[in-house]
Amino acid sequence: MPDLKLIKNPGYIYDLIFLFYYKYNVDLFPERFEANEEDMKYFAENFKLFEPISDDLYIFFRVASKEHCFFTSNFFHKYAKVLTTEYDLAFLQREMSDYDSFTQNVIKYYFEGLDDSEVEECMRSKKRLFEIIKGSDYDDKLKAKLYEFFIDPAFYIRLLQYEFMAKDVQLSSYYEKNYAKILDLYNELNYELLQERLSVLGHPKREDAEEKNIYLSFCLLNKNLLQFKYYTPPVYLLGVDYRSALEYFKKKHIDLIPEQFGAALSDASRIKMLEALLEKGECTCRDLEAMLGIPASTAYHHVSTLERCGVVKARNVKKSVFYSINREYFATILEYFKKFL
Repeated sequence: MPDLKLIKNPGYIYDLIFLFYYKYNVDLFPERFEANEEDMKYFAENFKLFEPISDDLYIFFRVASKEHCFFTSNFFHKYAKVLTTEYDLAFLQREMSDYDSFTQNVIKYYFEGLDDSEVEECMRSKKRLFEIIKGSDYDDKLKAKLYEFFIDPAFYIRLLQYEFMAKDVQLSSYYEKNYAKILDLYNELNYELLQERLSVLGHPKREDAEEKNIYLSFCLLNKNLLQFKYYTPPVYLLGVDYRSALEYFKKKHIDLIPEQFGAALSDASRIKMLEALLEKGECTCRDLEAMLGIPASTAYHHVSTLERCGVVKARNVKKSVFYSINREYFATILEYFKKFL
């Protein structure tokens, strides 16, 4: 049986990111992130401890048309393989210091349909880049923020680096005062108990059981977090109130099975995606885009909806995400609908 090893990072860094994430997405929390009144009160009270946060970092943390904001997509999820080793604030600061690469990633994130030559053209020509921004479907506020960033990217990247350093000082103090909560949670756990609790998520008993160590990292601010990085070694990221989050998920899963199923299959493109996945076994979003002949943003929206409803599952391989049909979900669906036979 694997040992659970407690590490401060990456949970600490995820909390650092969460400060900015909350600021720029607070309006989305009640509906999109299903935060209840108690959650919102908790976030608001804790956020006050870290004010002020710059108003000029909108494009880095605002959730636009994708599941994750720019920063988590490019500076957290992509580094899953080093979460247990070198991933810390110093590592992030070094990665952000390549301003050209950072700027290219912003272009690729917001305009993922561009190929490499078009991205290079945008790097050389602000006129061309601004034409693309103007012709995009983004709202006026986001367009304005993109214009501002691309006029002087280095200024905004340096501001981001400075803001991280400033908040790190405050967050370190907060962790010193509250780290006992994390130690209490860790001390009550073993691998079997953790797996039992996570089973309500349909969490598979993967090859984890063959690992020597499983790394566990908690978030104090992002208290409802439930994330798992399936690399070697595996990393589990949990908020300090993860058990309440699991209970909520369990109730929601039972109550919303038919609603989720209906949402997943309410669009012809999503049905075609399921048929493609049934035929191919696994596909990337780019594969689905090509097979269905739809824009990249549309393909991402549909496959994200399918994953959010539980109909498909995702598997990370280096920088690619492979989607496949979640057969356990369909087994649950069959059991649910048997009562109508």
